[in-house]
Amino acid sequence: MVKNGEFFVIKDMKKRGMTITQISNELGRDRKTIRKWLKEPEATTYKRKFPIGCILDPFKTYIRQRMQEGCLNAMVLLDEIKGQGYPGGITTLRLFMNPIRPTVVSKATERFETPPGKQAQVDWGTFRVDWMGQKKRIYAFVMVLGYSRTMYVEFTEDEKLETLMGCHARAMEYFGGITETCLYDNMKTVVIGQDDRGQAIWNERFARFASHHGFILQRCRPYRARTKGKVENGVAYIRKNFWPRIRTFTGLNDLNQQVRQWLDTVANVRIHGTTHEMPSMRLQQETLKKANPIPFEYVERHIRKVSNDSLVSYQGSRYSVPFQYIGYLVHIQDEKNGVLRFFYENRLITEHEKISDGRNQVAVNKKHFEGIRKTNGQMVPQPIPRLVSNSTPEVIQRSLSVYEALTDEEVKLQ
Repeated sequence: MVKNGEFFVIKDMKKRGMTITQISNELGRDRKTIRKWLKEPEATTYKRKFPIGCILDPFKTYIRQRMQEGCLNAMVLLDEIKGQGYPGGITTLRLFMNPIRPTVVSKATERFETPPGKQAQVDWGTFRVDWMGQKKRIYAFVMVLGYSRTMYVEFTEDEKLETLMGCHARAMEYFGGITETCLYDNMKTVVIGQDDRGQAIWNERFARFASHHGFILQRCRPYRARTKGKVENGVAYIRKNFWPRIRTFTGLNDLNQQVRQWLDTVANVRIHGTTHEMPSMRLQQETLKKANPIPFEYVERHIRKVSNDSLVSYQGSRYSVPFQYIGYLVHIQDEKNGVLRFFYENRLITEHEKISDGRNQVAVNKKHFEGIRKTNGQMVPQPIPRLVSNSTPEVIQRSLSVYEALTDEEVKLQ
């Protein structure tokens, strides 16, 4: 039964542009129910149409069989038995299933497999590094395609919502598309809580991001970690196979280049222990959906003015941009993965590796200064800034004769 208050919530979600699928996932309602109530002009009072009685008896043998096969979703079974003529509702079905469920769950040990293009699993892994003499925690975003086991990994500074969405966007680019659904645990950036029916309450901004790119959010069933086992095994594989290979790295961008090479030459071309095939070969069978080509603004951009030396300041260091933008306001997008992207009027003008080993340093692309001319038409020599390893100012040493010459000139002037 959809209560009147929930009826208005459904209407409001639709006005905000959410799809029927997204509303269904967020409220834990069947899409047919959502579609039905969206067609109603106003809320109506629910009336029971059928007595409870023993109307479920003809279907109990079928329900037990389906539960033994591993189908424990009451909504799925309700649709199936309704197709066989069941006239009742889901409450009666759930009351029958509840005593059977614990026994079936304890026996369910087989791995859950999905068809091509159906599901991807997402998780974070935490790793500790020596960051300039101090122990620091970094994070690994991991997405695994359920059918092919193809993996994408990206190391980041944090696990914030903006970082998560950026990783999704780059994973979709790496795979060449996205699956129909993505499975998550109770990470706070995705699931902000659950309602009185135990259904997930999704983070609205992340739900809009998923709707924008056309994939459905799914939550890992509580106390059933095996449903997300593919990606958790992937995180363990990274710890055992990739992490021991890394001795040094210059920053997150360098670390991500190393993990990308590992993905392309080791992880995604090995013979997988479960499928007995190469993930990269099975990837060709994944029927992935193309991501929305229109970017979703997931990262806050920082506004900076380009100085006369064609540099902009960010977090204590300076970065060059093409000299044509001197005096203009540009936007800096910190991807939190070791890369800074610079935009002018939503157009990407340059990228830089983020300086991670101190402040008061300069990152320069010499091409940004090509074409600068003096007023007399002569080319201006290109500046060659040095990357300073510390903030100690440089002291210029001169001979004392230089100062004596200056003193003599002052005497003559007097």
